[in-house]
Amino acid sequence: MAQFVLFFCCCFTVVFLCTATIRCFLAWDTAVQFVPADSGTLLPQFISAGWISLSIGLYSALLLSLSYAARRRIPVIITRLVSFILALGFTWAISLGLSRLPESIGTGPEKGPATLGKPGLLLSEADTVIVLLEDPAKKDGPRVVSIPGRPLIYQEVPRGPGNTILDLPPILFHQEDPLSFKALLIDMTLTAGQFRTRLQEGLVPFAAYVGALIFLLVSLDFVLHLSSWPLANLFFGALAFRGTLVFESFLNSREIQGGIHAFLKNRLPEFLISPLIFVVIGLLLILYSLLSFFAWGRRTPDEN
Repeated sequence: MAQFVLFFCCCFTVVFLCTATIRCFLAWDTAVQFVPADSGTLLPQFISAGWISLSIGLYSALLLSLSYAARRRIPVIITRLVSFILALGFTWAISLGLSRLPESIGTGPEKGPATLGKPGLLLSEADTVIVLLEDPAKKDGPRVVSIPGRPLIYQEVPRGPGNTILDLPPILFHQEDPLSFKALLIDMTLTAGQFRTRLQEGLVPFAAYVGALIFLLVSLDFVLHLSSWPLANLFFGALAFRGTLVFESFLNSREIQGGIHAFLKNRLPEFLISPLIFVVIGLLLILYSLLSFFAWGRRTPDEN
């Protein structure tokens, strides 16, 4: 059991730190894509990256740890209990730390990343090409615009309707992410938003939501015992966790929450709606695993 605790702690810590580092670099990358570069502190973006990394770390650590426990044949009850306690403790501690970080640092002027490029920088959007004739950091500098089928346009002062300065297209360093990865990142972001909002509402709403979500996730550990192939079980577990993430985003949508709240007619506090559904589904899954165990018994690997 000590090895399982160490494995969970290492998984959560490594996944959280690595993901947070990558997300911070992506936030910096997004800031320097603008011309001129996005001004102001990047600390709010870094804090948001920490919240997203927390949700990714929670799902990943639980999935990997439950898979590890299945391979090591650790008793299911002990695995669920220890995983629940560790996951709730890590999530609460990191959330509390992120919530106490300041949104900005008051010492000295706020500085963003430097604008990339030099005079002559070419920016393209669709079939339009813009050539900046002065330092790209100068927002209202002269530019030349090339539009297909039309002569070159020289803009000494690039102002549009209402005497506003026309925005420049960003500098793109990478291709668009696949739709499946985008959808996963969006769902993780929504989960992180729920953590952040619930903690702002109070410790009880936060503990109720996070505890119920972790309870639902650990109740899925029977998926990791479906076959004698650990890698296949890990794949099935990843699908089950992905489905839970989709269901969580669906359940927390404004339309679903409004419909359930209207149906209950204020019989239940709004912050308990999602946690109660998570707990009920988790209990049904635990009941299913118990009935399967008593109906079929514990199968040996040769019987799978």
